[in-house]
Amino acid sequence: MSPASKTKTPSQKYTEDDVQKALTAINNGTSQRKAALQFKVPRATLQFRASENFHDKTTRGPNPILSLDEETRLKDWICACQKKGFPLRIEDVQHSVKGFLDAYPRENPFIDNMPGKGWYRSFLKRNPEVTLRTPEAITAASSNISEKDIRKWFSGVEQYLDQKGYYDILKDPSRIFNGDETCFYLSPKNKRVLAVRGSKNVYEIKHHSKVNLTVMFTFAASGDITPPMVIYPYKRLPSSVVKSVPAEWGIGCSNSGWMKNEIFFEHIGNVYYKHLVAKNIKFPIILFVDGHTTHMTLQTSELCSKLKIILVALYPNATRIMQPADVAAFKSLKIGWNKAVLNFRRENPNSVVTKENFALVLNSAISSLKSVSIINGFKTTGLYPWNPSAIDYSKYLGKNNSRIKESVSQEVSITYADFEKLVGTEKIKMFQNNACEDLNEEAQILYNMFQLFKNKPNDAISNSVHSVRYLNSYVRSSDLRLVS
Repeated sequence: MSPASKTKTPSQKYTEDDVQKALTAINNGTSQRKAALQFKVPRATLQFRASENFHDKTTRGPNPILSLDEETRLKDWICACQKKGFPLRIEDVQHSVKGFLDAYPRENPFIDNMPGKGWYRSFLKRNPEVTLRTPEAITAASSNISEKDIRKWFSGVEQYLDQKGYYDILKDPSRIFNGDETCFYLSPKNKRVLAVRGSKNVYEIKHHSKVNLTVMFTFAASGDITPPMVIYPYKRLPSSVVKSVPAEWGIGCSNSGWMKNEIFFEHIGNVYYKHLVAKNIKFPIILFVDGHTTHMTLQTSELCSKLKIILVALYPNATRIMQPADVAAFKSLKIGWNKAVLNFRRENPNSVVTKENFALVLNSAISSLKSVSIINGFKTTGLYPWNPSAIDYSKYLGKNNSRIKESVSQEVSITYADFEKLVGTEKIKMFQNNACEDLNEEAQILYNMFQLFKNKPNDAISNSVHSVRYLNSYVRSSDLRLVS
């Protein structure tokens, strides 16, 4: 006996455009039978479309979780992010949909409102304008970036702004901004002190030698500084900390003490935008940021569109030459921070900088930052005046290109004792307690190294130059360095 044949679902041989043409013909007096024959659309389909039972759903199967308007917004956001240098991954879209469903609950089959890959594949079928692509590879070593890459980025931004009618913004320094985060150690690196000649031991009281706080800053090409946002490693802020922060500043909380999507969203809406309105800044404005995942959620993108803030991602791995904050502002700010800490210790001999008085000391450091440093940073990076030729390509690019391939393949070894000294006891305790749900990409590197040590506590492990370079950057105020 021959095996039973499987029943196949008949393929649909007509398009939505055919259906619309048939319905138009019916409205103009053509009978349903003639319209079905002419446009090759089943008569039953036309009857259903004309009935009250039809509710604008043109695809088979159950209704999508998101409405047609919501999916259109999601699709437009994906396309806009790609054009502005924020190409999204599957995980980015899934997390943004989860955040949307958390804010606007509805019945769905997802676990904890997180859509799966099945939903994602169906979303792509419903929106053929979006497809999966492999992005052009950008090497981890920023010294590989060429002048051609940077100039191409400038041209792309010009084209995008010109298409949207925003090109005139590039001529107004008060409407061009750069935002980024940096950390401040509560107890900066020791400097030389005066002591009795021949003294064998010279000590200085230092608390929290590895504790640091992340702060979000935004700088204008005109030299203005918007109020910062301090991120504290708390689940619930102590009242003493809240009272110590100036009213116009922002306060964020995360278990790790690092930037999160929700904190960046809050900074844009409650700190940054309010400052611009108070300063009577003309909208829309441009905010240049790096391509970190915390800067590119759907909720943040829609908020920025509503507030007329144009988010533009700087070229990947080029922030050290293209980001005014890194080129000029942060260096001067860190110098001011070190001086402010020393002044605080001088005025309070028996006290140290803590989370409770951090904002007071930081405010002193910010007041020492000169506007000319910020203005020169924008000029050097070519963001204002808008000029890709302003970047000194010979100084930054191609200097070590002949040794790039050799250095990338090198490995280094590090012991757990050195790792613990570099990272600090506070972060180690956090890793031990598995309080790692909010880790960003850089922190994940440290956590992965910790997990390797967890399995081999007495061995030295090898790690890539990329990881070790980040580790050296993380502890740049320490005397300890890893040598490859």
